[in-house]
Parts: sequence; C-alpha cells; structure tokens
Amino acid sequence: MRLDRAYIDGFRNLKEFSIDFDEKRLTTVVIGQNGAGKSNLIEALVDVFRSVDLNKDRLHYRYEIDYRIGGQTVRLSNRERTPTVSVDGEVLSRKAFEARKSELFPDLVFGYYSGGGRRLERLFDEHQRRYYRTIMLSDDEAECKAALADRRLFYCRPIHGVFALVAFMAFPQKDVRTLLRDKLNITGFHSALAQFREPWFAKSARGSRDPFDLWGAAGPAGRCVRAILQEAFLPIALSDNPVDDYRDKNVSESQLAAFLRDEDALKRYASRYKSDAEMFAALEAADISDLFRELHLWLTREGDFSGDIAFSDFSDGERQLLMVLGLTRLSRGKRVLFLLDEPDTHLNPSWQNSYLELIRQWTEQGEDAENCQFVMTSHNPLTIAALKKEEVRVMARAEDGRVKAFQPRVDPRGLGFSGVLMDIFGLPSAIDGPTQDLISERNELARRAELSPEEASRLEHLSFKLGGLGISYEHRDSLYRRFLQALEKAEFDDDRPFTPDELEEIERTSRALADEALQKQ
Repeated sequence: MRLDRAYIDGFRNLKEFSIDFDEKRLTTVVIGQNGAGKSNLIEALVDVFRSVDLNKDRLHYRYEIDYRIGGQTVRLSNRERTPTVSVDGEVLSRKAFEARKSELFPDLVFGYYSGGGRRLERLFDEHQRRYYRTIMLSDDEAECKAALADRRLFYCRPIHGVFALVAFMAFPQKDVRTLLRDKLNITGFHSALAQFREPWFAKSARGSRDPFDLWGAAGPAGRCVRAILQEAFLPIALSDNPVDDYRDKNVSESQLAAFLRDEDALKRYASRYKSDAEMFAALEAADISDLFRELHLWLTREGDFSGDIAFSDFSDGERQLLMVLGLTRLSRGKRVLFLLDEPDTHLNPSWQNSYLELIRQWTEQGEDAENCQFVMTSHNPLTIAALKKEEVRVMARAEDGRVKAFQPRVDPRGLGFSGVLMDIFGLPSAIDGPTQDLISERNELARRAELSPEEASRLEHLSFKLGGLGISYEHRDSLYRRFLQALEKAEFDDDRPFTPDELEEIERTSRALADEALQKQ
C-alpha cells in the first residue's frame, strides 16, 4: 500500500491542492509553517478513505487520490461529481468494488494526532461505532473477527500504548525486548492492575448490576475480562467516586479490581490468544465496550532501584513513543496507511533524530516492502535531518495565496540542524535575534568602502565580539566585502520564513553575486 498522488479542492484552505508522494519510500514527512494546512491534508486523506469505505456522506469538496496496492493502481475520485473507484484506469461499479475490497482497499488506515482536539479522531467514530455494535453482545467468534477486519479505520488513543506494551510482554520477542531495553531501559513485566467499571449499558433497569457477572457484558469484551479474572489474585468488587475533571459530580461507580501479580499470571492469561495482536484486540474490545476504568501497569527498569516503575510515571515522550510504535508493530504484515499528525511532539532530541529509523525497525519493513506507508507531519528539524529530499514535502503559500506542496531542493541529510532550519524550513537565520543584529551591523560596516575612525573602531569591536562566539570574519577580505556590497542590492524580506520559491531565488542570487565578486577579484 503506497500513496502516489493526492488532489484536494475545497477542504478548508486546500484549494486545487496537489501533492505527489514518492511511492518507493516507506515514509513521507510533511513540513510547513503553522496554518499551511498540514493537519488539513491528514484529515482530508482520512475523510476520503472513510467516505469510500462506508459509501455514505458524499463529500462537499473535490478529491482524487492515487495509490498502489497489490501491484495495481487504484484511483478514488469525485472530480466528475459522482464518487468513483478505478483500477488501472478502469472504473468499477460499487458492487464490483465491494466484491474486491479486500484486494483493492487498505487493510487499515491508522490515524494519530498528538494534540488534545478531536477534529481528526471524530472521522474514525463511525467505524468504531459499527464495530462496537457488532461485538457488544455477540458470542459468535467468526462474526466478531469479521467485524474487526471490516473496521478499516483505527484511531490511536493513550490507553492503546498500555495495551500494546502488555501484549509485547505476554508474547516476548527478542528484537522487541532489545528495543525496549536499549531505548527505554525496560527489562520486563512486573505486575498489572485492571480496574473495571460498570459500563453505560448496564445502568438501565434491565442490566445486570453484579460486578462479578461483569454487569452482563458479553462478546469478546466479556470473554477478555472473565479471562483476566480467572488469573487474577483475589479480585475485589468495590465502589468509587471517580473525578475525571473539575466538572464531574460526586457519583458512586461500581468497580471491579483484578491484579495480575507476576509474569506467570500474565502468560496464563495470554495463553488464550495466538499472538500479541489478537490479545491487543481483546483488550481493546473491552475498552470500547466501556469496561476499563484504567489498566495500571508496572515494569522492571534498568537502573531503577525501587524494583518497578508504573507506566503512568513514564514521561509524555516515552508514553507517546510506545503508543505509536506499539500499534505500528501490532499492524505488521497488513497493508496499512499510517497518517500521523505531529507524532514526534514530546520526544527528546535523540529520539526525534532516530524516530523514522525506529519506525522501520518496529514495523519490520524496508524501503522495498510495499505493505505499508507512513505519512506524517512535523515541525521538528531533527526528525527530517537524516532524510533524502524525496522523503520530505514542504507545504507553503504561493504568491497567488494558494497552498502548494514542494519537494525540497536539497537533501536534509548532511545539512545539520542549522542547515535544515534555513534550507528546508526557510528560516532567514538559525542564529538568535540579538546575535543576528550584531552580524547585520558588522556586515553593514564591512561592505562600506570607507569608514570613519569611530566606524572602524566599532567594526573591530563587533568582529572581536562575534569571534568570541565562534562567528569569525576577516573584515580586510576585499572579496567578501564586494560580495556584501552586491548582496545589499538584492532585496529579501527577512521578517518571515522563506517559501521554497524564495529559497531557490536566494540561491540563484547568491551564486550570481559570488560569481560577480570573483570576476572582480
């Protein structure tokens, strides 16, 4: 599954917007200034796949998306007003598409946004509701598995990181354990406390109110919780007055606590499942059925003298990393499109610099594997610092006010932090404002053919001060002085980041000025 091209016209600020992806690449990182429309692009892509899959809610904007899957090129389009699906140039009827959907449509479109809003998440609600309605009371395993496969859109939430980590601990694999130890110092499972609550459907007069009967829960959610109870150490029924935020009223809630006290208990529970992915699906079914109040997890960690550490005590960056990478790992082997909006927000610089390499390791995918693709937005120069230009797209407003997407003119790889900020993000300078003011003043004096004694003294002072900061310049260099004189004639607005077109113009101008200065030498 690899996106090739997307055209969006009329979705918020995306007007006649086109973006080409390099379908040979596993990852594409979309960057741009705030308000450029990066999040809008992610939402539009999700919205199109959602609409085509559900075959409802005709979209008010025009779209055309090309992707390759299973050696075939599929086009989703409504540019002629009627939504169509084409395969290798041949338009399919809706009936024919439904018959071949498992062949022509991604197994999973995965979404994640690091912020707190639900603008992206709400696009996944209908798929979640449809899945929930099927599994809520069904004891037919085949029907529940079919419903899981039919839920082709999945949104990542914080509790999924806990579920994924528990599943990894229950089905230990050497490479996963190595990554957890090397990146997070996690060495093993200590214990877990599953805190269940009375679900909303049990609060009616007809619902069971017995906690040990799971308030009448059935289907895969009920089977999952009953299996945990069977392996738990002395499950306890209790009542609590949970407060989720300051607006909550003091209302008693029926709960059930089940403690898995060691790794043996976890593995006994996990023995009911064939894989970590199947175990994760069971835990998630219990969660969307409103049974989980919380899953508290304790892990053993290298260098932690207390013997264990709670997952909730991990940093935001650690939890974010585990959540996203955990779900990408559980999706391995499927044809998946990952649409991630700023997934690197809380990561430290080291992880930002190696984030995409971690994705490759955890998904067991290489550049030549066409099962999946990652399209993510970012504001962080470290995330793209090791990439080739084919893996990056820059969104910016053109002179006509429309948003356009560009491939950078140079590879971010090898530019360094400052180079990425200036040549890819378009910052006029990577130096702080006060220091840049000193440089500008020095250059203004240096380009002058004649200086007064006061100006000459000031230039010497500025050169000495900047030299102490590692910014050296020999103001007696006549070649550089000629370059500065020529540069003064070129007008560039340095109050805002440059667009890709302006960066190209600056490069052409700089080369021409350098050539001119050399000719006069």
